[in-house]
Parts: sequence; structure tokens; C-alpha cells
Amino acid sequence: KWEKINDSWYYFDKDGIMLSNTTINSYLLTNSGAMAENKWVLIDKHWYFANSSGKISQNKWEKINGIWYYFDKTGIMFSNQWQGNYYLKSSGAMAEKEWVFDKTYNSWFYLKENGTFANLEWIGAYYLKSGGYMAKNEWIFDNYYNSWYYLKEDGQYVTNIYKISGKDHIFKNDGRWVSEVPEGFVKGQYSKTIFLDPGHGGRDSGAYYYNVAEKDLNMQVYRKLRKKLEELGYKVLTSRDSDIDVDFITERSRMVNKTNSDIFISIHFNATGSAYSKSSGIQTYSYSDEPDYPSKINQYWHNHPDRMSESKRLATSIHSSLLAETGAKDAGLLESSFAVLRETAKPAVLLELGYMDNFAENQQIQDSHYQDKLVAGIVKGIQKYYAGK
Repeated sequence: KWEKINDSWYYFDKDGIMLSNTTINSYLLTNSGAMAENKWVLIDKHWYFANSSGKISQNKWEKINGIWYYFDKTGIMFSNQWQGNYYLKSSGAMAEKEWVFDKTYNSWFYLKENGTFANLEWIGAYYLKSGGYMAKNEWIFDNYYNSWYYLKEDGQYVTNIYKISGKDHIFKNDGRWVSEVPEGFVKGQYSKTIFLDPGHGGRDSGAYYYNVAEKDLNMQVYRKLRKKLEELGYKVLTSRDSDIDVDFITERSRMVNKTNSDIFISIHFNATGSAYSKSSGIQTYSYSDEPDYPSKINQYWHNHPDRMSESKRLATSIHSSLLAETGAKDAGLLESSFAVLRETAKPAVLLELGYMDNFAENQQIQDSHYQDKLVAGIVKGIQKYYAGK
């Protein structure tokens, strides 16, 4: 029976023996035998809690000193285990706003402010999959951001350049996947394959002066140049071989990036945009990295030191040879962030072979014999480049 002694309740069995460290009719008795009230008691390595009336918490959640705990139907406090979507730590306290590692599932989980596990969502640089498991060593597609991500062994998404299954991939700073790194080129290794790009084409005529379209001049020089290079044993690829539309922002570069071309040469003619221009001469451009014009498809190679230096060397070789063969005015060995130079993963140059809005030069660049000189200059420049000069 129960006896109250010095303001504490005790329970004695039929033989008069005081019970302790046990429960009787859902009441919790401490080591001294006194009924526990608002107190924790450890019995057989299990924790129990008695409320102010002495009854143990059973089969329910209990908030004790501002912390949530869960007790099973026998009153044992849960620890290191799940109760629904909630996790009870080794102390028994419900996890909140923290990471926990569950050995049973061999995975990290994140418990949010309300104690439920994060599910199909990001926590910082980490992604929690269906069921709350932290993603690692795997690809994840996030429908909200409409992007792929790759999560490393430690669970963080990767950024910049990262090798996966032997291939380098490009990721943005926020983890979004961009593309595989184009093969680009290996400095000093050549296949004698040249990619020629006659600028403009189709609905895009380029400059138009004195009844001649730039796209047509570009094609005339391209055909002469292709024929000469093939006679010399080079393999020639192109962005267009007829009067068709080809996107100038990325499509031309996508074409060349898929090939084993050694170099890329974009053929153009110039114009100032003013009537009766007096400007004349040849300009040759290699790439200049400009922060206001970030690369769309060539983040790895666009400002790679090898590509930059080889583009500059190619531009220098062709420019000097063009001037020597044609006697044209030197209008500049220049650098710019033109799209075809920025997005191409090979050494790349853009040639402006004369001013269409200068009447005298317009007539000259239409002349087939002068075009032959332009071609001779480009070819000699290419040969100097391959010779390492």
C-alpha cells in the first residue's frame, strides 16, 4: 500500500517491503523509494519521467524545461531513434535546427526548427532527398531551379571545375551544372585541322556598301582559302559552306568545340558605319576577357592561359603575313570579347580584311587578285603558327 512519510509517498508490498527504482501502477519510485514528482529517474539503463502527480509519461510527447521528449507505452524515454518524422538524440531531446547522423541508415539528416526532417530541399549547400537522406556522391535534379547539381562525398554541391567519373564538368558558384568541359586543345599537339568561319550568312548580310554584302565577300575569301589549305594537306571544317543562317553568339563555337580542330579563323570585312569612310587597312583580333561579357558555353577554356597565348600567337602570325602580302595599312593587332572568340575552346582569331565603307578599299577587296593576296597572307600566317614561330 501507499504511505506518506515526511511529505513523500512510498509504496510497500504485501510483505511490507518498500519498493524502489521501479514503477507501480504508472507511478515512478526513486532509488530512495520516494515517489518521483517532476523528476527524472534512471531504471535499468532507461530514463523515465514523472509529472507533478508522480505519474510517468507514457506513449506521448512531453515538453520538459522547454525541450521535447518522447516516451513509449512503458514510459521509457526514446533516444538515438526516430519517432515519425522526428529524431530523439542520445540525451532524449528532440533534434531541432541541427544535423544528426543515423548509423542505422548510414546517412546524415537535417532536423528543422519544428523538429521535422528536411525533405526534398536544400539546407545551405546540402540537399536532402526523399525520406530526408543527405545526397552525396550523386547527381540531383532540382525542379524548382530546373538545374542539375552534383553532391560530393561530404554532401556539399560542387562549384567551378570538378571531375566526375574521369570527366571534368563546369558548375556555377551556386552549384548549378553548366556543361562538360569541352576537350579544347593540347598546346603543341596538332591534327592539321582548321575550322574556317565565313562570318554572317543567310538573313544576316553583315555590312552592306556599294551593292555588296559582307557575307558574300566572306564566302568568296573562304572558298579560296579552303581550296588552298586543302591543296597543302590541311583538313578544313566550316560553320557554313553556303548562304545559310548560323547563330553568331554560340552556335559557331559549339560547332568547332565538337571537332578536333587546331585553330578557328573567323573571316570578316570591316565598316565604320559612316558614309564615305576614309578608314582603311586590316585588323586582326584575338580574345580579351571582359567581365561584362561572361562566357555562356566556354567557362573553362575562354580565359585559359594556353588558349589565350596561342590565340595571340596565331593572330600575330596571320596579321604580319597579311600586311606583308597585301601591303595594306596596319589597322591594328587587337583584342576583343567577340562571341566567337569568347565561346570557342580552341585558339581563335577574327580577321577584318578591309573597310567596305571606304569606296577605294571596297573596290579592292572585291578584286579576285587582291583576294588571292589575302588568302596567301592567311596561309603563310597559319604555316608560321604551325611551325611554332
